Amino acid sequence: MSVIVHSNENIDSALKRLHREVLREKILETYKNKVYRVKKSSLAIEKRREWAKMKRRRRAAARRAK
Repeated sequence: MSVIVHSNENIDSALKRLHREVLREKILETYKNKVYRVKKSSLAIEKRREWAKMKRRRRAAARRAK
């Protein structure tokens, strides 16, 4: 995985692209699963939190769009 920083590009935007790529390829998640023992219940809690966050964001966006 790599991100090429162009000469006219801000370093922050390049870091943001790198972060998106790390999230897309689930590198941190895979690392965490290999290093630590992750219980099924904690995984379910984490997924529920993520869905709740997405739900809040969608509802807020829908309210702003009205």
